[in-house]
Amino acid sequence: MKKINKVELGSFFKKFWPRIFFFIILIIGVFLRVWEFGIVPAGLNPDEASIGIEAYDIYKFGIDRNGMSYPVHLISWGSGQNALYAYLLIPFVAWGGLNPFSIRLPMMVAGILSLPLLYLASKRLLGEKFALTAMFFMAISPWHIINSRWAVESNILPFIFLAGFTCLIQSSQENKFFYASCVFFALCLYAYGTAYVGVPAFLFLAIPALVLAKRISKMQVIIGIIIFSLLALPIALFILINTFHLNTIHLGPITIPRLPVEARYESMAAIFGKNPLLGMGNNMGIMLNLLWTQADSFPWNYVEPFGYFYKYTFPLVVAGLLLTVPSKFNRENMIERWLLLSWMIASILIGIVHPVNLTRINLIFTPILLCIALVLVELSKYFPQVLSGAIFVLLAGCFLFTKAYHGDEYQKRAGGVFNAGIIPALEYASKKSDARICITEQTYSAYIYVLLTQTPHPSEYLDKIEWIYPSNPVDPARTPRILGRYQFRISDCINDLDAVYILGLKEVPPNPYINYKNKKFIKYQVFIPQ
Repeated sequence: MKKINKVELGSFFKKFWPRIFFFIILIIGVFLRVWEFGIVPAGLNPDEASIGIEAYDIYKFGIDRNGMSYPVHLISWGSGQNALYAYLLIPFVAWGGLNPFSIRLPMMVAGILSLPLLYLASKRLLGEKFALTAMFFMAISPWHIINSRWAVESNILPFIFLAGFTCLIQSSQENKFFYASCVFFALCLYAYGTAYVGVPAFLFLAIPALVLAKRISKMQVIIGIIIFSLLALPIALFILINTFHLNTIHLGPITIPRLPVEARYESMAAIFGKNPLLGMGNNMGIMLNLLWTQADSFPWNYVEPFGYFYKYTFPLVVAGLLLTVPSKFNRENMIERWLLLSWMIASILIGIVHPVNLTRINLIFTPILLCIALVLVELSKYFPQVLSGAIFVLLAGCFLFTKAYHGDEYQKRAGGVFNAGIIPALEYASKKSDARICITEQTYSAYIYVLLTQTPHPSEYLDKIEWIYPSNPVDPARTPRILGRYQFRISDCINDLDAVYILGLKEVPPNPYINYKNKKFIKYQVFIPQ
């Protein structure tokens, strides 16, 4: 048997090390997104439940939960909910049923697919070493891990945009990747409303540069604009209808709805405010504070003290951003650096127009990771130990983050927001009794979980829901009083001695003289009269 010498071993490693590290990073990234998936975080956010119901109703009945056939934008709570994730969710609901695991599964798949996508884009940007570094940073990024594990519909935007960016950077006059990128960028408009600002801004900066660099031809641009415009037309009509308060229109089975209240893109954007300049200034301050502190006012969006990327890395972002600016010092890969800078500028514009949190400005975090990778790879040319040292420190941080994220303290905090236990509590109560079921008033929009567990046809409840505040029938935060046999005001149930109660852990039924059998479900208890 031939003995392998050190030279051959070194040659083998040099040839195959990128593939070896690629799969190691991929395995790490998959593990961090799959481990205890469906259990962590426990429960289901109301917006997750809502998007799941929309997907189920469109799949089963061809209408959303507000009775609209194949809407380009969901009415949802009243002020709207982006529709793309609902349509992506349909095959998963058809396969796995309507449950938290199926609702979150497409987001987890998108999170995993983002890793090889970022590798491909980054390799084309600045080479193999940069690509592996960027992929590793995304694999261990607290923001991206959390983003991949719950299904608020806006979380899908970074993946769709990354797919478009990857196709764009692979574009040449000899291939058709530019047309594919136009498709993905158009789909971004259906993923999250912040894309109304971010996508046009990015394309305005990126496409002329690609033409000047002769990466794509003017004819390709014309065809790409046609593709983008045709795909974007329905959402453009949606914006037009709701900005100028026109009526809902139907294009065959497709509905372009007029929302019953002000659309979120209007209520959130500074340009629609009374003092746009003051609003944009305030928004800039909010964004800078968020990027520096790596935290927002929604503690389930991050884990202290790790932020979106291990707390104290923002100075590296600034340094990396400076390296993307075309200059006499950055003559290599100038078009690639410009595309990365364009992505960052487009994301910053979102933060100027909207008052952001870690969800609303989710488009910025991928270029942030790329900027950090850029500065460390550049430093490693002069100080080789810098990159390996940073990787070691970040791995240690990732271990601590994972321990904290899966730990009791964070899960207890997130469980309250995600109403952990309400779904099995509803299923248990509905199965054990045919009586009226009275649900705690302490749970916001508890009725959405009734729709999730009972899956009625929208025609069974749309005209039959009794609202607590019927004088304001289009308030998106309104609360039902009655939905079938389910009631959401405890005082309405006092005279019903057979009523079943679903209450918080510190609550008790209003009739103390009745003997109840109770069963605990994480944050809830079910009380069934004996």
